[in-house]
Amino acid sequence: MGRYRVSVDIGGTFTDFIFYDGETKTYKEGKTLTTYENLSNAIIAGLDMEIANYSDIDFFVHGTTVGLNAFLERRGSKVAIVTTEGFRDIYEIARGDRPEMYDRFYKKPEPLVKRKDVFEIKERILFDGSVSTPLDEESVKETAQKIAKGAYDSVVICLINAYVNPDHEVRTAELFGKILRSTQITTSHSVAREWREYERISTATVNAYIAPIMRDYLTLLEERMLDKNYKRSIHIMQSNGGLMTSEVAKEKPIYTLMSGPVGGAIGKNSLFETLGYKDLIGIDMGGTSFDVSMLIDGKPDVSTETYLEGFPILSPMVNVYTIGAGGGSIVSIEGKGLRVGPKSAGSNPGPACYGNGGKEATVTDANLTLGRIDAENFLGGRMTLDTAAAQKAIQSIADQIGMDRTTTAEGICQIANANMAGIIRQITVRKGIDPRDFAIVAFGGAGPMHAVFIAEELGIKTIIVPQMPGAYSAWGMHQCDLRQDTVRTYRESIENADVDKIKELYDEMRGEISDLLLQQYISEDQIVYEKTVDMRYVGQDYTLNVEFKAGEITPETISGLKESYNEYHQQVYGHHNPNGAIEIVNIRLVGIGRIDRVQKTMLPEKSNVKAIPYKKAPVVFAGKNVETGIFMRNELCPGTRFEGPAVIEELSATTVVPPGYSIHVDGYENIIITKI
Repeated sequence: MGRYRVSVDIGGTFTDFIFYDGETKTYKEGKTLTTYENLSNAIIAGLDMEIANYSDIDFFVHGTTVGLNAFLERRGSKVAIVTTEGFRDIYEIARGDRPEMYDRFYKKPEPLVKRKDVFEIKERILFDGSVSTPLDEESVKETAQKIAKGAYDSVVICLINAYVNPDHEVRTAELFGKILRSTQITTSHSVAREWREYERISTATVNAYIAPIMRDYLTLLEERMLDKNYKRSIHIMQSNGGLMTSEVAKEKPIYTLMSGPVGGAIGKNSLFETLGYKDLIGIDMGGTSFDVSMLIDGKPDVSTETYLEGFPILSPMVNVYTIGAGGGSIVSIEGKGLRVGPKSAGSNPGPACYGNGGKEATVTDANLTLGRIDAENFLGGRMTLDTAAAQKAIQSIADQIGMDRTTTAEGICQIANANMAGIIRQITVRKGIDPRDFAIVAFGGAGPMHAVFIAEELGIKTIIVPQMPGAYSAWGMHQCDLRQDTVRTYRESIENADVDKIKELYDEMRGEISDLLLQQYISEDQIVYEKTVDMRYVGQDYTLNVEFKAGEITPETISGLKESYNEYHQQVYGHHNPNGAIEIVNIRLVGIGRIDRVQKTMLPEKSNVKAIPYKKAPVVFAGKNVETGIFMRNELCPGTRFEGPAVIEELSATTVVPPGYSIHVDGYENIIITKI
């Protein structure tokens, strides 16, 4: 057994680390600047600062946005699509619906693969899985030869109705593998085994588009860590909130698209388990983006289908909503008014105050100008900020709009806060959810700095700042298990559902998941299975995923799904139809491979503890300079209670508390901020 458990989250500005030392039973955080030219450089640099011999690492998990960035920036691999003869245009035709009906400027996303790169083979499987036209292996070999001449990096095999019967896809992949030895191959049934041809081909194509890039990145990271004597598997954070080994991630990178932000979303589960908060809004504000996730009734908000850049993706994902608002968000003038973001200064050159040549004003420069950041103690004193450069950048904006520097800086922060509160309203109020029933969990390097102001905008009265908030997404990865999801389409009304068929499908899926988890060094007794069902009222287009709580599949438990669906529909949409006909569309199975986790220990709270600031300084709140205590977080012991205004500093974040709020450090060393 090694000594350390390590998690790493690569952000737009910083790469965050959490180290758990098994000998001292303590957590420690670390940060390095993200190295865009080679992301693994930041990982190795951060590990080297703490660990001399990588054989001391017992467990390593990594949240990565390598695949997501390649997809968003349209710098993925050259892909060929192979489909059934006569169905060449499915991918380009896509769907005819308009997500925004009255948007006159709406344009379909440009396909990742052009029509000239789509190939057909002779075969045909019908909707019920029967074979209408046997697979013509000669046409498969001829197609493989054409693809070989085209120098494609990746191939998608998406044959009609392969979700019911994948035999032809499996055989085609075998034949391609003999001819296209260095080309990565994605079969649609292996990443999205459910109906709707366009959605399935879209999902498989995104997987193929990023697969070679993810494979090369993970292979390089494995080699570099092996050179330093690392002896175990690299685990990768999945979008669904679970982990998988890098071997699986190379083949199915589609499951890692939201890998980084999801760590923080899952970290909220531990707050539910330890503090009892069932409804939480997580805000993760870093240098580049602002991510929002939710815990509703003690469960992460997960979707089985999502859209990225207009492309449908059939893959379970923890819902993380993102806007371009971070500490590095650049301030500009638009129509004689201020605009904050979405463009970011990133880590290079970064905000003006970083002293790396950045000249444009950012949110971080505004906070420094307002006194909410200590220039001498940024990153725990590891970095000194240039206050004069920040003030100069803000002054350049103030001169353009005819306002003084302080008012301009506070206005920049208020606009950023309003933008961030706006996205929270979109995912709560617009869905009939009252945000005032939630507490905010603030993390990311800049999240605790803005959290109280965002809560004020939304009427939320409780804000939780967990330990090591700047690396909380990395910390959340320590709380995850291995996970595999699979699905089968089974469309039938509740009344006519075939119990034996459903049992057969669940048994088939259980075998598939078990095989995948056993390949990742998990034993059968470590696996827990969760059944869910996609359901809808007959005539609807969308479905809701309902938990199948019953252990046994019987006519009675299948019938009981109807009541569960009606209750869930009422909860999500504010109405339901108890007399409406309901049908099953898909059945799903999740396999959780339990791994050892280190639980936090609650410390006794001391009474009558006085918080003593290490200094006082003027900080601007509501246009006024207010004498404010500056505290070091590591000096605030459990049981400490005091009132704002306050600025609380630590290595990875700064927490800003305006007047009118009380502060309490609990037994788990969370900072609980409450409106007085």
